[in-house]
Amino acid sequence: MGPSLKGRFFQVRFEYVREYYGYDALAKVMAALPAGERRLLEGLDRDAWYPFRSLNALDRCIARSLAPDDPGLFERLGAMSARHRADLLGEHARLINVHGFLSRLADEHHQFHTFGRIAYRRLGFTVGEISAAEFPEVDEVYCRGARGYLRAAVELLTGGPVEVFEISCQCDGQPACVYRLKWPRSEGEHAP
Repeated sequence: MGPSLKGRFFQVRFEYVREYYGYDALAKVMAALPAGERRLLEGLDRDAWYPFRSLNALDRCIARSLAPDDPGLFERLGAMSARHRADLLGEHARLINVHGFLSRLADEHHQFHTFGRIAYRRLGFTVGEISAAEFPEVDEVYCRGARGYLRAAVELLTGGPVEVFEISCQCDGQPACVYRLKWPRSEGEHAP
């Protein structure tokens, strides 16, 4: 099947469309997908594996069908994924250490993706770096979604604004997509 990821990524996209555009909009998006992609996603199983290219095709179809002039859409789709993951943490989200969360995110990559390698590196008390390498397919749509995911996840953990910079990208021929994150200290948190 090639590079694949879990159906939950698609499920989040469907929920985003339903929440922000309505059920009719989801039908419009599905109808606009190529027939093969549509058949693949009609019986979606959140724990089954689906082609990576299909997620990027779905994201592009959502943009084309519902928000053709909205450059922030892909980041919001990524942010919705972060919101789903943070919902699992419930009221305790603000108690989670950001470095621990990002490190675990890297460690769990292969539970949700059959491809690539993710690594986390702490750069300071409120600064870290995620690198994504060895993706056999690259697409700026996925990179933009990753920025949105990282920003939203850390904002949910800290309650503050987060800066995310993609300092290198596989789409530009670099060996890895590297995202540098900087976030505010939580109340009562002091540097060592």
